[in-house]
Amino acid sequence: MDSRRWLWIGACLLLAGAIFWGVGQAVGPSAGDVEFGKTLEALKQVKSFRSAYDSAGDTFHSERTLEVDCNRVVIHQQSRNSGSGGESAYEMKEEEFLVGEQRYTRDRDGSWQAGYAGPRTSAKWYCGGLTAPTGLLPDISTMIHHAITEKGDKKTVNGVPCRVWKFDLRTAVSSRLGSVCLGVDDHLPYEMTNEGGHYLYSDYNQPIELDVPQAVVQPASSPQEP
Repeated sequence: MDSRRWLWIGACLLLAGAIFWGVGQAVGPSAGDVEFGKTLEALKQVKSFRSAYDSAGDTFHSERTLEVDCNRVVIHQQSRNSGSGGESAYEMKEEEFLVGEQRYTRDRDGSWQAGYAGPRTSAKWYCGGLTAPTGLLPDISTMIHHAITEKGDKKTVNGVPCRVWKFDLRTAVSSRLGSVCLGVDDHLPYEMTNEGGHYLYSDYNQPIELDVPQAVVQPASSPQEP
């Protein structure tokens, strides 16, 4: 009887705690929500940036670099995936340009193959919503609505001072622990770490010097019909 009574009391305390946290969130947003709100507004002004992704395990290693120039609606992506494990060892390298709604992929002989990028994987689609959950930048909007955040220490990433924010992101379909480092002055994300890997972001709104092959840029830069 006593054990059931204590279980009932414990359940009531947990429920009260959840209600108290929910009311607190509704009455006054947390420091994390305020900072992430500033980040969301800052991201709306972004037109270009670079990013690098790295993930490694016991038998695999993945790398990806992105150069995004939404002023020209061009995205340059390079990736390298390798794995080890006896006869199953492999290495794959890919390079592609997304230009407008087109995709240009480099073949092994160095030539470029053109094709339609698709409605949700084109540079036009990505650049149309950098604050949306496209995978190019941290999904700050979802973090604001579904993450519990904790303020961490300051550090420097690629010469930029930023503040680390730990997050526990939980939605109806997934959960994820990680951290994101937001610029002290501009509130933009410069680093993110989670179970999926390590991400670095840099050169926001700086000129992106893309070595775009002539075969790629020529069709995209041709004048449109009036």
